[in-house]
Amino acid sequence: MAATIVQNVLDRAVEEEAEKIKSIQVDKPVELEIDAGNLLAYDINDIDINQLRTEKEKCLTNLARDNVQLLINCLFQLPTELVDNNIFVKLPPPTTRLPRAKPVPKAKQLTKWEKYAKEKGIVKRKKDNLEWDEELRKWVPRYGFKKSQAEKEKSWCVELPGNAKDDDDPNARRKTKKEEAVAKNELQRLRNLSARTLKSNLRRQIPGQSSRTEAKTTRRPVVKVAKAPTLKFQKDIININNVRNIETTFGQKTFLMEIRPTVKKQLLWFFFDEFNRSSKIDIHSSSNETRSNYRMKQSNRAVHLTVYRSELSPLQTICEISC
Repeated sequence: MAATIVQNVLDRAVEEEAEKIKSIQVDKPVELEIDAGNLLAYDINDIDINQLRTEKEKCLTNLARDNVQLLINCLFQLPTELVDNNIFVKLPPPTTRLPRAKPVPKAKQLTKWEKYAKEKGIVKRKKDNLEWDEELRKWVPRYGFKKSQAEKEKSWCVELPGNAKDDDDPNARRKTKKEEAVAKNELQRLRNLSARTLKSNLRRQIPGQSSRTEAKTTRRPVVKVAKAPTLKFQKDIININNVRNIETTFGQKTFLMEIRPTVKKQLLWFFFDEFNRSSKIDIHSSSNETRSNYRMKQSNRAVHLTVYRSELSPLQTICEISC
């Protein structure tokens, strides 16, 4: 009898241990659709509704564990690479098209020259920075200050035609021609830029908003109004449907004599610190000159206090309380 009880206990322990360490082999009536590129697994098998209602957490945990195990089994079948004593799995291209968080970027609008080159089949070729000059018999850069120096060396002697005028300057004519070419390029660049930003600069009329003045009259009263001393905003926003018939007044200043307890406490502490600042010099043991300077500072502070109280009428009661 005792041996049977012991055997039952051992069998139960073995079963519990087997449940904890489950097999990597999972059997499903319908195989999962696995997208290894995105590490996704689609389970289209039916779920036991009764078990889901009675043991919801256990059912979902077992289902998730089995599906993850099948996904890991698929990953172990992929080719691996060894990099710095670490094993990496090379994922295949994903098959599921995931939605984008943002729209697809629009293609950059082609310039006038790019459109012409595309129509004619002109391909841009990379040019060398240096080119051989037959006249100077040396390599000359295509652009830069050395290019201009080489042009000056070549144009040290310019042949004039027979019908040239007396005031004709070939160097000035060459300089003017270059400036015109630079201006033409700049004009073309601005045209391309304006054509590219034309769509974004178009005004989009809002339905129901025919003029700018009408928009002002309908939107201005909707803004919340802040009261002057306490920065306390009004509670209700005006309804947009009843805005047209509302008369608004501007330029009025509103002062609230009742100040909130928190603001009042902060102001009291401020005045308390201002009036209780003590000098580090011992007045009683100092000379008469030090005492007179101290009295002068105290009188100046009292004058400043009077001006401050006269300017800020809402704080007058607080100043009197703190004094």
